[in-house]
Amino acid sequence: MSDSIKPGASHPVTNQVILSLIEKNISKNSKVLDFGAGQGYMSKKIGDHFKSLGCNPSEHIFACEIDTENFKYTEIQCKKIEPNSELPFPNDAFNLIYAIEVLEHTRRPYDFFEECYNKLAPGGVLIFSTPNILNFKSRLSFLFTGYPEMYGPLSIHNKDAGRICGHIMPLGYNNFNYGLRKAGFREVEFHIDRRKKSALIPALILYPFLMLGTLKSKNSTVKYDKSVFLQNEKSISVINSLDMLSSRSCIMVARKP
Repeated sequence: MSDSIKPGASHPVTNQVILSLIEKNISKNSKVLDFGAGQGYMSKKIGDHFKSLGCNPSEHIFACEIDTENFKYTEIQCKKIEPNSELPFPNDAFNLIYAIEVLEHTRRPYDFFEECYNKLAPGGVLIFSTPNILNFKSRLSFLFTGYPEMYGPLSIHNKDAGRICGHIMPLGYNNFNYGLRKAGFREVEFHIDRRKKSALIPALILYPFLMLGTLKSKNSTVKYDKSVFLQNEKSISVINSLDMLSSRSCIMVARKP
């Protein structure tokens, strides 16, 4: 049954980038949580990684999902959760938690960051991805339609929760950087997956104007409150970077002190 597990809606390049980040941040002694595991595609990938280290996957990889009936990776159990961002596990239980294309479906992502902070052991890592609403194509989509790319009119029906019409939380890097730091995380990083030519080309054409926009943001924030500027100095620069303007997904990595 495990051989028929589908990767879900996430792009293959996104999966590969996140897999590399996960493997980089775990050891043979690590405990890993797959939040919103779907059918268990990434759980199996990580389970295979632990097998290659001579470990039993069921002792190292844990999964949780709202709809556990679709979970097909039979070597571990998948715990049923409610759509409230709560993690039914002990504090300090994990060395790494990851969520692939899940947060855009959740109502309380900031609470999720706090939950992850509590469930991670000191030095633990949170990795997640969402559609990047700040790539230039998404910005143009918002300008002309009122909807960022990969977001649109919403459905209130539970059967639609996993579709694009179930993308209820269009947050971007600025929000994630705030939420993670507010929860206590440090060393917050942004990573890219696949560069979108349809976003990169117009961004390059308008890049001088975007740099002027960045300068204006810096100056206006300093005038507003220098303390706020110092908290956001790095993120203001990242928002109009070519990586942010072209990446399909917003992939975030944050470490608990």
